[in-house]
Amino acid sequence: MKRHLNTSYRLVWNHITGTLVVASELARSRGKRAGVAVALSLAAVTSVPALAADKVVQAGETVNDGTLTNHDNQIVFGTANGMTISTGLELGPDSEENTGGQWIQNGGIAGNTTVTTNGRQVVLEGGTASDTVIRDGGGQSLNGLAVNTTLNNRGEQWVHEGGVATGTIINRDGYQSVKSGGLATGTIINTGAEGG
Repeated sequence: MKRHLNTSYRLVWNHITGTLVVASELARSRGKRAGVAVALSLAAVTSVPALAADKVVQAGETVNDGTLTNHDNQIVFGTANGMTISTGLELGPDSEENTGGQWIQNGGIAGNTTVTTNGRQVVLEGGTASDTVIRDGGGQSLNGLAVNTTLNNRGEQWVHEGGVATGTIINRDGYQSVKSGGLATGTIINTGAEGG
């Protein structure tokens, strides 16, 4: 089976299990028969052990503490506090082909997060991350808002178009990259690096 590197996924409501599940962008629903086939395939996907660790924090829900490893995903529509993220950057810094990590959606909030070795926090448009510590090769990708991020020991922050980083502290071997259309304000550099 040929695998494509640029594969996208979306969250789809599975009526059988009563949960949101990850579905390929190529999955289609056309009529009742196709809908049943899609539902059955989604039911099969949710029974795969590798996806069992993926978690969705619903709007209005608050989750405190936890760890993401081994390509786990946490999709945050509500609030997630005190998470430790150690997965998502296995294919290199700021690569769109990486899987896993914490995904803060529009309206989602993540606070007091620690992103460590190979960890990735993705803040999408309308999402907010505050008081995040990124270290030991972890990374934060911003299209949303990040407030008071600390970058230590190869911790990296990538501010993409529409992303805003405010109050970032760059310590030894930390790195912040502000791409075209991104904004960084109030950055403090303590022997780290800032690039464009």
